[in-house]
Amino acid sequence: MRRVWLVAAVLGLAGCDKLGEAFVSRPEVAAEAGGEVLKVERLAGLLNSLKGVPVSAEAARFVADIWVDHMLFAQAIAGGRALDDSATAAQVLWPELAEIKGTRWHDTLMARRAPPGPGLGDSVYQADQVRVLQHILFRAEATAEPKAREAARRKAENALGRLRHGVRFGFLATQLSEDPGSKLDQGFLPPAPRGRWVTAFDSAGWTLPPGGMSGVVESPFGFHIIRRPPVEEVRDRLAGFARERMGAVLDSMYLDSLGLERGLKVEGDAPQAMRAALADRDAARRSTRTLATYRGGKLTVAGFMKWVNALGPGFATQLQAGNDSALANFARAIAQNTLLLEQADSAGIGVAPEEWASLLQRYRARLDTLRMDLDLYGTDLTDPQAPLAQRLKVAGLKIESHWDRVAQSRSRPRPIPPVLGAVLREGARYRIVPAGIERAARLAQELRLQAGGDSLRPPGPPARGAAPSPPADTARR
Repeated sequence: MRRVWLVAAVLGLAGCDKLGEAFVSRPEVAAEAGGEVLKVERLAGLLNSLKGVPVSAEAARFVADIWVDHMLFAQAIAGGRALDDSATAAQVLWPELAEIKGTRWHDTLMARRAPPGPGLGDSVYQADQVRVLQHILFRAEATAEPKAREAARRKAENALGRLRHGVRFGFLATQLSEDPGSKLDQGFLPPAPRGRWVTAFDSAGWTLPPGGMSGVVESPFGFHIIRRPPVEEVRDRLAGFARERMGAVLDSMYLDSLGLERGLKVEGDAPQAMRAALADRDAARRSTRTLATYRGGKLTVAGFMKWVNALGPGFATQLQAGNDSALANFARAIAQNTLLLEQADSAGIGVAPEEWASLLQRYRARLDTLRMDLDLYGTDLTDPQAPLAQRLKVAGLKIESHWDRVAQSRSRPRPIPPVLGAVLREGARYRIVPAGIERAARLAQELRLQAGGDSLRPPGPPARGAAPSPPADTARR
């Protein structure tokens, strides 16, 4: 992700409000979508059938949201809605389009800046506030059996002997290291200040002179051999690190200047409004409550949620736990990025036709895959000559058939991409019934206890559209 950007390639749920009169809240109903009903007993059974998902109200809401999105997707297809047209695709692909435009404008600004001098890498090396280290790791977790740790130590000592007899460090790191990240780069770790790595590793690395190599160093990850490369081997790495850091500072100054020029002001009650929006996304989607103002525009709760959802549910969870200062700073950052996009538009920055064609092709391929996974093909669903009511009935049956397979543990529920889910929910008739969700969770807990299962398994439900966490660096604190 580029240094100025808040956006990512996903957009979270949108909700439905002012529809209270369209539905009757019934204790036996957990959710409704376009006339189809998800009953409490059905949801409880589904919740129990999903391995690895705890029985809780949060998990029940997660499942009900997927069910709603599935129904709305199938009903859109049955109704002949063109989900793959350019206008809909532009809505769905908003984060990617904004990223392209903003990045291009950012690169234009960067090109205008004077490049650092040729001696930048040497200066950073001599200042010695940041170091690039190489290491070879022989993995042995702290909880490993003594014999396993001793075997790893012996391998490290053998490698150290080879290094002292002239074997090139980078060659041996590539051949032997059990740190998968640095192994691919001859054992090089990214530039880092003192204190970045675990204590034993960090202390050893920062005692080394230029070109120096440690003995065998034990850490919670195993046994390391550490080297501090001389300046000629890391000059470019340090220069790149310094340019990135300087660029980040200049980016921050530029974004701050945009806010100052337009009189950007975050409202005093913005953090409270943001927390309320994160707690009730359905109501927040259409909210016009003001979070920040600037000359010529404002940031509303709905605009805030658009950016939050683009960053994904994991980020939303972190943000909800943030203090008032963090929330206010986030609101300011969103407004600044909005102003940056306005500048990009004013400068004529756009998306090239070939870029748009590529995005559109990938989007349509994702739609096709989703339709295949949910079995949403066939003339009984798409024949325009068939009555709409009949096609909608077929749509409902196909989705329920998919969830039957889920209940039988023959399939896993596939979430609709959240950005598409937001588009599908726009103007749709749907409802999540909080009382039904709570009742379904309680019923599922009772069923699991009756079956002798554990209803209190952590963690919470999987996040909608969340990507897997990146692997941790073995030496990082």
